[in-house]
Amino acid sequence: MEKCALITGATKGIGRSIALALAKEGYHLLLTARTESNLIALQGELQSLCPDQQIIYQVTDFKDQEQVKELARAVDRVFPELEVLVNNVGLFIPGSLFDEAPGALADQFAVNVLSMHYLAVYFGKKMRQKGGGHLFNVGSVAGKSPFLKAASYSVTKYAVHGLTAILRQELGNYGVKVTEIIPGSTYTSSWEGVDIPEEKFVAATDIANAVVACLKMSKGANVDEILIRPLDLEI
Repeated sequence: MEKCALITGATKGIGRSIALALAKEGYHLLLTARTESNLIALQGELQSLCPDQQIIYQVTDFKDQEQVKELARAVDRVFPELEVLVNNVGLFIPGSLFDEAPGALADQFAVNVLSMHYLAVYFGKKMRQKGGGHLFNVGSVAGKSPFLKAASYSVTKYAVHGLTAILRQELGNYGVKVTEIIPGSTYTSSWEGVDIPEEKFVAATDIANAVVACLKMSKGANVDEILIRPLDLEI
């Protein structure tokens, strides 16, 4: 049976590393993000590495629920038996609770929670019906211990943690696995230019390797969550 995966926020950082890792593992991929030029570049890179696999993309602004719904329909058209969903897309707007710009919570909630909820429920129902599949939700250490300088972001990641726990309880008896990936400070483009050596951070490839390891577990094993933080916790 052919293996198919949807990866949201696929063109940068963690999402990009997961896309590369799953392509190497033989998965057909539907990649999605906001910027088409980045999607085209990644599609070309992966297609050259894996010429026998389907590498498809869909431009999606995850603040727009109608675009998220269209993404789900697009996946149905190309991968009606989706095996893996990686809910990775995220929006980070720094700011303390009383100093945030208007709309900061609404925008982050739309991207970080509502889009994840919609896709997890939509594909979770299909996986439940067929009796298999794996949902990955990428959370954050901010969903376990809030960051005062990223207040609303922390609120959304607490919501991700709760959503993932509910999905796990709902789907486990149907053979569907649910895993929350919980990264600490991971070296991506958002950290470029800071005066901290790259080796102090978690590498995006570490997150991708964790996803692949979960997918290789035995049928009866579910990894509830994986917390990956820098060795130096003070970053």
